[in-house]
Amino acid sequence: MLAISTWHPSSTVTHSVKCKLAGNKESLVIAKANTLEVYDLSATGLVLKCTFDIWGIVTSLLAAQRKGRTYQSLLLTTDHLNPQFYILDYDVTGSQPHLLVSYSLPLSVRAGREAEFFNGAVLHPNGKVVVCCAYSGTLKVIVLGGNDGEVQTEFDCRVPELNIHSMCFVPSTSKMILAILFEDYNARKHVIGRELKLDEQELLYEHSPVIAGGFVHDLAKSLIPVPGQRKSPGVLVVGGAYAHFIGSERVTAKRASRGPEVATALSADHSLAKSDLPLDQTGEIRFAAIDDSRFLISDSNGHLCLLNVTRNGPSNTVSAINTLDLGLVSPPSTITHISGPFVYIGSQSGDSQTICILPEAGSDGSHIKILENYTSIGPIVDAILVDPDNSGQNEMVMCSGYASSSSIRVIRSGAELRKSAALHGFPDVEDMFPLRLQLPAMHHSIALFTTSSHTTVLEINRSSFDEQDSKTFPGFIRTSRTLAACNIESHGRAVQVTTSSIVIVDMASSVEVDRWPPRGSPSQQIACAAVNPSQILIALKDGKLILFSTKLGALRIVSEKTVSHVEGLANEISAVSIEPTTIGNQLSSNIAAVGCWAKNTVTIYQLPALELPQKLANSFTVREEHVPLSLLLHTFGGSSIYLMIGLGNGSLVTYSVDPDLGLTNRRTMSLGVDRPVKLAACQYAASPNNPNPAGRGGPKEKVVLAAGTRASILWLDQRGKRLRGSTIAVRHSTALCSIDLSTSSGLGSMLVASKDGTMIIGRIGELNKLNYRTIPLGLDNPRQIAYHQQYDAFAVGCVRTEAGSITSFVKILDGKTFEPRNMISCHADEQVTCVRVAELGPSSTPYIIVGTTSEPAVGNLESTSGRVLVLNGADAKTLDTVASIEVPGCVYALAGIHPGYLTAAVNTSVYVYKLHTPEGKEGFRLTKHAKWDRGYVMTSIASKGDMIAVGDALRSVDLLKLERDKLVSVAKNCNPLWPLGVEWTGKDSVITAEGDQNLSLFKRELSNLERAGGFHYGELVNKFIPGKLQSISNEYALIQPELLAVTSTGRISVISHIDEATSLLLTGLQRNLGYILKGPGDLEHSTYRTPITARGRGEFAGFIDGDFVERFLDLSGNQIEKAMNGRNEAERLTADVTVIRQIVEQIGALHQ
Repeated sequence: MLAISTWHPSSTVTHSVKCKLAGNKESLVIAKANTLEVYDLSATGLVLKCTFDIWGIVTSLLAAQRKGRTYQSLLLTTDHLNPQFYILDYDVTGSQPHLLVSYSLPLSVRAGREAEFFNGAVLHPNGKVVVCCAYSGTLKVIVLGGNDGEVQTEFDCRVPELNIHSMCFVPSTSKMILAILFEDYNARKHVIGRELKLDEQELLYEHSPVIAGGFVHDLAKSLIPVPGQRKSPGVLVVGGAYAHFIGSERVTAKRASRGPEVATALSADHSLAKSDLPLDQTGEIRFAAIDDSRFLISDSNGHLCLLNVTRNGPSNTVSAINTLDLGLVSPPSTITHISGPFVYIGSQSGDSQTICILPEAGSDGSHIKILENYTSIGPIVDAILVDPDNSGQNEMVMCSGYASSSSIRVIRSGAELRKSAALHGFPDVEDMFPLRLQLPAMHHSIALFTTSSHTTVLEINRSSFDEQDSKTFPGFIRTSRTLAACNIESHGRAVQVTTSSIVIVDMASSVEVDRWPPRGSPSQQIACAAVNPSQILIALKDGKLILFSTKLGALRIVSEKTVSHVEGLANEISAVSIEPTTIGNQLSSNIAAVGCWAKNTVTIYQLPALELPQKLANSFTVREEHVPLSLLLHTFGGSSIYLMIGLGNGSLVTYSVDPDLGLTNRRTMSLGVDRPVKLAACQYAASPNNPNPAGRGGPKEKVVLAAGTRASILWLDQRGKRLRGSTIAVRHSTALCSIDLSTSSGLGSMLVASKDGTMIIGRIGELNKLNYRTIPLGLDNPRQIAYHQQYDAFAVGCVRTEAGSITSFVKILDGKTFEPRNMISCHADEQVTCVRVAELGPSSTPYIIVGTTSEPAVGNLESTSGRVLVLNGADAKTLDTVASIEVPGCVYALAGIHPGYLTAAVNTSVYVYKLHTPEGKEGFRLTKHAKWDRGYVMTSIASKGDMIAVGDALRSVDLLKLERDKLVSVAKNCNPLWPLGVEWTGKDSVITAEGDQNLSLFKRELSNLERAGGFHYGELVNKFIPGKLQSISNEYALIQPELLAVTSTGRISVISHIDEATSLLLTGLQRNLGYILKGPGDLEHSTYRTPITARGRGEFAGFIDGDFVERFLDLSGNQIEKAMNGRNEAERLTADVTVIRQIVEQIGALHQ
C-alpha cells in the first residue's frame, strides 16, 4: 500500500476576485487549483487571513452582493468529473476567520458531453442570477435568495449553441440577455444574444435584438460586457489581436443608415467600433474592468494593454476603441483591479504579481512597475532530483513556466539563513563557546574559538570579533583545546575546561579565580567534558568520571565514578552531557548521559551520585552501530526529555527519556556520511509557528544545532509535539553556535558557523522553509532536463517560439551557477522531446541522450521521423553529438536498461539500442538491438534492471523483459486506463498516472498486471521521480518514501510505501475519519477519492490519503474517541491512540 502526502501545494493561480466579505473591508480572494486563499488589502500589501480546501479544480470564482446583506458571498464552480456549485461565506466570529460552505449543488448530469471550451459560470450584474456551463447544450441557472434562503430556485435549460467559447450577461438592460460566443459545425464563430426568462425557466430560442449577432473573426476568444446608458450597452469581442464592440441591432442599423461606406464596414463584422490590439494573435485572452469604459487586456505571453471605449452623441453610443501598450507582466490567468493604479496579476505560467500602472512610461517604454512577485513553480513540465555537492541532501531542479516566464527552478527545504557577514582567518576551528559578562546579561561579550591544540579568545564588538592577547584576558588557557565553557550562576564568573585543566575566570577582571588540578599538582588527561551554570562533568582518559559543583564560584568535587571495563578492555568515555532538564531549574541537572568507545554504548546516570537508576537500570543503556561522539540532553523548553546522540558516521539518534521506562522511541536521522555529528543547544529568537524574522524582541525557543556534512537545526513542533529538523545552507561546517549580539548593533541573535577558516554569521529566519532559486530563460521554453554528475552540468531541452518560427536545442548549463556552457542545435524542422542521462556500453559510462521528433508531413497527424542522439565530450564545454540513429516517429521517452542498453518509446513501438564505443577507425555507433511493436501510443517507460514498464496512452500498461536480443511481454493489463506516466514501486509493482486525474497501482500476478489500487488524485501528474526530498532523512521501519509526483499546477507529492500491518491500521483510521471529517458541501472523502472515469467509478483502495489522515492530529478528545471506535465493533481500532499518533506523525515527517 502507498501513502500520498503533499510536500509542496499547488502554486499556480487560476482565478481571483476583489470583494467585501466582511462589512466594508475589501479582500482579494485567489484560487490555486483546489485551494482558496483570502487576503486583506492593506497599505503594505496582501495579508493572508485564511485558506480553504476545495475537493476539486476551481473553474470559476465570483463575488455576489446578496439582497438584504452588507457583505458579499463567494460563488465558485469545480471541474469534471464531479462538477459542483458552491456558495461560501466568510465567518469572522471565531478566533480565526474562515470560509464556510452555506450552499452546494451538484452540476453533473446522467448523460452529457463535457463542455469543451467554456466551463464555468457567469453572474448577472444584479448579483441574483448565476448561469453555469458544464455540459454542451445545457446551462444550469441558479437564482440566489437573500436572507430568506441561499437559493430561490435552480433549473436546467437547453441552449442550441453546443461549442460555447465565452459568454456574459449584457449589462444595463431591463431584460436578462446572455451574449454567447460560439463555434458552429463549420468552425466559424458567431456572437448572438439570447433572453433568459426566469418565470418560464427558459432561454429563448429567438435571437435578442440587444446584440447585433453575426459572424466574428475565427480568432475571437472572449466576450467582455460593456455597460451603457440609454439603451447603448454591448460586448467587446476580443481575440486575434483585435477588439470589436457589438451593440444592439437598433444602434447598428441607425449607424448604417449614415451612408454606404459605414454600412459596408458594419456588415463585415456587425461591430460599431474596432481596434487593433498590441497582443499575440493566438493564445488565450484575460481581462479586467477598471470602470465602465476602461479595461485591462493581456494575451498568453503577458503583453498587457489598456483599452478605452469612447462614447459620444446624445445616447452615449460607442464610437471608437483606443488602446495603450502598457508593457510585459507574467502571463496572466486572471487579472483583478485592486484600486487606483494597483492591479493583481495571477498566473498559471509563472510568478503572480502585484503591479502599479504608471501614468508615464519609463526609460524602457513600460508603464508597469512590479511591486511584488509571488513565487510559483508551476507548471512543472519536467523535474529531476540531484545532489550536486554530494552532501546527501537532494534538490529538485525543474523545467517551469511558459512563454516569457520560462525558467529553471531549484527548490529545497531547510531553515532560512540570511547571511550578514563572513570573518576570515580562523582556520581549523573545531568548537566555539560564547560567554557573557554575567549569566543574566542579554548579549555575549567574549567568544572562545578552539582548535585541536590551542584556544583563541575574542572580544565581541557589535558585529566584529577582535582577538585578545594574554595580557588583556590572562585568565583563559590558550595553549590547549577547550572542551567546554559557559557562564556559572554566581559572582559574574565563567568556567573553561581544557584537555588538561579546569579554570574559573572572573569576567570583570578577566583573571583566574580557581583551578583544577591545583597548580603544582600532576596534570590530568581530560577526554571530554560537559558544563552547566552550576555543575561540571569531566571524563578522564582512564574512564573515570568526576562531577564538580561551582555553586560558590569555586570548584568542589561532588562525586567520582570509574566506568567498568568491557571484556577486559578499558571503557574509555567518548562524550558526556549534563544539560539542565528540570522545569523551573535551568542551573543544574539531576541526570547525565555518558557515551563509551568500547561497545558504542550510551548510559543515563543519576546525579549527583553518578549511579544507574534503581528501577529498570538496563533500560537506561543503549548500544549504537557507531561510536557516540556528541551527546546532548535537551527538553526543547517542555517537560519531555530527549537524548540526542551524534554518531561518528554522520547519523543523529534521538531517544525519549522516560523515568519509568528508560530510553524509548528511538529515531535515526542522517546528516551526511563523511563527518561526525556535533551537537549544541541554543535559543532561537523566532517561533516556527509565529516567525519573527528580525530575530530580535520575540520569544526565544530552545533548539539544537547539529554540525556535520550538513548543518542542521532541530526543534520540537508544538502542534504535534514532534521532533523535527531542517538543514541550514552551510556545508561541511566544523562547529555551530548561537551568539546574542548587542541590540545596539541592530543584529540580535545570530548563528555563527565555522567552515574552511571562515566564520559565517547570519540570522535564521523560518525554521522549515522552502528555498527557491530561479534561473530565467526568457523565451527558451524548457521541456526536458537531465543532470550529468561527472560533467557537473545540466542538459536542458528547449523550444523557442519567436515571430512565428520555432527552433529547438539542448542547452548545457553549469551545475552550480547555471551559466551556459554549450549548446547543441536541432535540425530546422526538429524539436527536442526527451533528455536523459543513461549508462551505456560495456563499461556503463554515463552519456547524455536526446530524443527528437520532426514536424509531421502534410496530411499526417503524427510524426513519422525523429532521432536519438548521444552526446559526449571531455567536459561540458566540449560536448557534441558522437552518435545518432533515425527512428520512425516521435521519441516520447528514454531510459537506460541493464546491461548498458538504451530503450526508447517511439510512436507505437519500444526499441532497445546498443551503443558501440570507438574501435579502430570506427567511432561511436548506435544500432537497434530489439523491438516490441504491439502498442498504440507509447508515451512513458520506466526501467528496472532488465525489465521495462511501458505506458500506452490509448490502452494500459505492459511489463517487458529484455532476453538477449528480444523484448518479451511478461505481464500486461488489458483495461483501457489511458496512462500518461508510469514508474516502478517495489519489486513487482508499478504506479500509473492517468488522464482522468487518477492514480492506479498494479501488481504482477504471473502473466497479468492486476490492479491493486485506485486513487483520485485530482490533478494531472506529469512525472514520477524515484527518490526523496526531505531536508533530514528519517529511517522509519513502517513508512518509507519512494517516489515524488509533480503536476502542472506546481504540486509536489511524496509517495511512500507502508508495510502490511500498518496499512490495515491506517486504512481503518482513514475510513473512520471519513465519518467525522467532510469536504465542502458535506462531500464524503471516500466519494472524492474514488477513481472516476467517463466509463464509471472504480474502487478507492491501495492508497492512504496522507493529508487527510494527518488531520487526526488536530482532533479534539471527543472526535478522537469517535475515530477510534468507528460506527460498530468491527470498525473499532484496537491499537493504542499513542501508537496511531506516532504513525501519523511519521507520515507528516516524511514531507515536512
